[in-house]
Amino acid sequence: MFGTEDLAPGGKIEAHRHPGSDEILFLQNGLARVTLGDMTREVQGGSTVFIPSGTWISVVNTGKEAIHMVFLFSAPGFEDFMRAESVREGEKAVALTKAQDAAILAKHTHAVIYKEP
Repeated sequence: MFGTEDLAPGGKIEAHRHPGSDEILFLQNGLARVTLGDMTREVQGGSTVFIPSGTWISVVNTGKEAIHMVFLFSAPGFEDFMRAESVREGEKAVALTKAQDAAILAKHTHAVIYKEP
């Protein structure tokens, strides 16, 4: 699966892991703090991060501009989770309840697991 994401200044991708797939994350611009396993690094636009399957990853935008990112997964599965958490183009976005979100996460544990806070 190939996708894109924008991360606003101060925005974060919470700690999570993908048990069934490696991931490659490419930051097109900006500044970020990336935690990969037990290692934290400050990275900038043009950086590529390889995330082995099962490795905890989190990202925080530490810059003043939105970061444009591209991600790629080595195995199918994550796209099913993304479809379940998203709305179709033109539909009104309605926030999921905690119960709905938990049910989706429980169904897609092969795709993504979030770390408990």
